[in-house]
Amino acid sequence: MIDSIGSTGMAMPPPPRPQGGASLSDDQKQLISDTLSQFDVDNLTESDAQSIVSTFQDAGIQPGKALADAMAVAGFDAKAVGDLAGVQGPPSGQGPGAGGGVNFSEEVMMELYELLDQYYAEGVSEADQNSLLLSIQELFGSETQMFSAKA
Repeated sequence: MIDSIGSTGMAMPPPPRPQGGASLSDDQKQLISDTLSQFDVDNLTESDAQSIVSTFQDAGIQPGKALADAMAVAGFDAKAVGDLAGVQGPPSGQGPGAGGGVNFSEEVMMELYELLDQYYAEGVSEADQNSLLLSIQELFGSETQMFSAKA
């Protein structure tokens, strides 16, 4: 059984909810649509991809499932655009995994955000939270030792 985070004596506040990471406003969705309509998905250049990424960053739109879904509606693959633009994760020494050398793909991070959104949603039962913690542990794998697996 997984110890809940709160019972370890170290209460963990909800993660910051980056604007656009979990959901997008109508204005952000419109900006994504308008921005992507200016580019040809089949002839996208590195410069085009960098322009797209820059526009979204300037608008406070964070990478995540919501952005990927909005881009997919316009026929764009968010990961492919990010790769073409040369977008990388946080520099060494910053962000998740910095101390343990753990690297996560964008897909894993998007799944983590979804699980955390569900975990911190209002009205979630303790049983559901325990199930979500198990899913998070499975996502990271047992080698990261981020969660206690004590009985």
